[in-house]
Amino acid sequence: MKRLLLSVFFFFIAVGINYSSQTWFKSPLRDDLRLEPPAIEALEFLSLDHRGLLADILFIRAIQHTGSLVWKPLDFALDSPWKYAIMDRVTRLDPRYYNAYLFSGMGLIQDFDDILLARPILERGIETFPESWELPFWLGYDFYLYQNDYTTAGRYLLMAAEKPDAPKSFFALLLKTLKKQGAYQQAQVLMTRMAADQPPGSLKILYEKKATRLKHLTRLQNAAQRFANEKKRNIESLDELLKAGLIKKIPTDPLGQGYYWNKKQKRVVAGKR
Repeated sequence: MKRLLLSVFFFFIAVGINYSSQTWFKSPLRDDLRLEPPAIEALEFLSLDHRGLLADILFIRAIQHTGSLVWKPLDFALDSPWKYAIMDRVTRLDPRYYNAYLFSGMGLIQDFDDILLARPILERGIETFPESWELPFWLGYDFYLYQNDYTTAGRYLLMAAEKPDAPKSFFALLLKTLKKQGAYQQAQVLMTRMAADQPPGSLKILYEKKATRLKHLTRLQNAAQRFANEKKRNIESLDELLKAGLIKKIPTDPLGQGYYWNKKQKRVVAGKR
């Protein structure tokens, strides 16, 4: 009986807290407080040489605005230009504010185009922290996920992979990105690295076969590009590369499928038609 009463008591407490949060406590960014962030020069003057403290205050303001969408009122609208303008001021007041750069590419991303606002901030962070793998990784990941821009994503993911402390756990994403954009040579280098790091066994053999496949794709794609440059048109099939003398033979796919020209993607691909 006591447990039941306690359960009912805490249930009504939870209902009361939820009601009060919706009724008495307003959204952290009300329209009457939606002020344009001051210019960085004005903030530097107002900080009275306490730039780090003011950066912390603004950072907390941006976090309050974004927060967890689960707990936001239904009519709460995120203001992406405002929050990224705040983060721009934060990172200019304190260029060594690593968490602010990182949060700009992680916690603040709530919409597809947010990465376009985050990009200049993260690029400054990459310049400030050249050894960081996290900043280019999140920039690449966001372009991959939110923009489907595999070329830009691949460039930043490759940058992340080259950092000394970069984990190998995201290499699969990088490989997928490189192959989607047709960057076979870069994918081959990465696949070769992954194969070399594997102990002897079936997985190492599989990686080596995939590296060989990417090597073949690189040669075929380069030949197709030379054909396009000379003939001013794309090939219709790989047989045209043979007839033009650009390759001696169509290589055998080590994974037992084959290679063909994909007209829609305008590149050589591996697999079954």
